[in-house]
Amino acid sequence: MKDEFFALHLDAEEEDAAGPSGRAYMAGGKVRCVFSALTPVKMGMGANSRTHESLTFRFVEQTGEEDFVSRLLSDRHLPMGEAELITLDELVADYSPELAYFEEHVVPAMLDRGTPEDALTSAIDARVFNGLFGLGLVYLERDEPGRAAALFTDLARIGADFEGRDQFLFNDFGIVLRKYGLYDLAIAFFLRALEYVRDDENLFYNLARAHYENDDWTRSLDYLIQSHKFAPGLKVTTDLLELMVGLEADERLLARYAKPPVPPAVAARARQLLAAGSGRLKLDDTLVGRPVEPGRARSGGVGFVEFKRHGSED
Repeated sequence: MKDEFFALHLDAEEEDAAGPSGRAYMAGGKVRCVFSALTPVKMGMGANSRTHESLTFRFVEQTGEEDFVSRLLSDRHLPMGEAELITLDELVADYSPELAYFEEHVVPAMLDRGTPEDALTSAIDARVFNGLFGLGLVYLERDEPGRAAALFTDLARIGADFEGRDQFLFNDFGIVLRKYGLYDLAIAFFLRALEYVRDDENLFYNLARAHYENDDWTRSLDYLIQSHKFAPGLKVTTDLLELMVGLEADERLLARYAKPPVPPAVAARARQLLAAGSGRLKLDDTLVGRPVEPGRARSGGVGFVEFKRHGSED
């Protein structure tokens, strides 16, 4: 590569921020889920009284931008008793979301009871998904990555079928998670998007990009192969292939990107793909690593990639 010095520059408008804040997602959505909470329980009387904390499950629903109502769940998994008003700060500090419990126990119990109100309040829809995703971002903003990861993992595994649960939803949220540096979670969302489309070059590029950020050259190449197969002229795919070639053995580039060296077999396949794009070679789309998970997502959420020479003023 002689004196050429490449730098991966993403569109500044895309990369300056990870996207809307958690509160913005919650304002546009609606948190509705089961949460666990530790509740003080007083036992005994007078000098012999003691207080301990008991884990309870509560049904929580958002009523305003930062306002919620919380009701205790009965043994039959149904909300009961007086509704308690709580704030977002209290929700974050004292409650933990239990999406799987909500899906597996509370939603069926409400539907079995069969009242119109139950049918409405048990629904998991796109607004609920957005609200819970926003809550996960609020955890990140408050430096609680463990709680955020647990909630995002549950959302990636959601089983509820609702209008809007498609490639766009999972792909777009995967992009947000990648920008936050949560590469494994971003990949999980992109893989859910693959369940809806089989031939989307942008989604395959998004997967390749997430694996690149995660230092997994082999998997990144696997998805670039798929992206290239469906759209040989997609610039971001070609650019990332060129970057792989450049990062095979150049110590300056490896230090600049803080990346491990690209394995020779991966770099060789990247060169082959680039040559195939020029029409000089037949494309060999055999995967270097494990087979790509079957699936399907079309989205415009592909980052802009630009290579610059060292010292360029552009």
